[in-house]
Amino acid sequence: MKARIALISLTTALAFGLALPVAAKSDNPARDAKRLELLQANAGESKQTVKFLRAIHGYEVIDAQHVLVWETPHKAWLLDLRESPACNGLDRELSIGIESLYDTINTRNGYVVGDHGLRCKIDELREVDVMAWKQAERDAGIRS
Repeated sequence: MKARIALISLTTALAFGLALPVAAKSDNPARDAKRLELLQANAGESKQTVKFLRAIHGYEVIDAQHVLVWETPHKAWLLDLRESPACNGLDRELSIGIESLYDTINTRNGYVVGDHGLRCKIDELREVDVMAWKQAERDAGIRS
């Protein structure tokens, strides 16, 4: 049984513990604020746990308290992070990682880890209706 737990932990470390490059933030704070507003408007109810069947496709740091996790190119989760000094520079990080148990992201013990090893606690996980969000961005003139 111990070997199975160790193997699961190693698989998790490979899938979620590695830092991946994140999409660059824009130089337009008003646009970034509107984008976050539209993301939040198109995010569903909060979940405690999200189980992934494959490695995460990518990440976008929206601001110091919000990260968009792309499960696939068409399915995304908005992570709301607990406000703390550890997260203050997250929106300027070159890479982040997600620390979690097994193949899940959860609000019980999940963290976003910045470039300097500071951990930001995940408070909420909400699935984004990606098609509705992208349409709302087009309607607002944010996305072409």
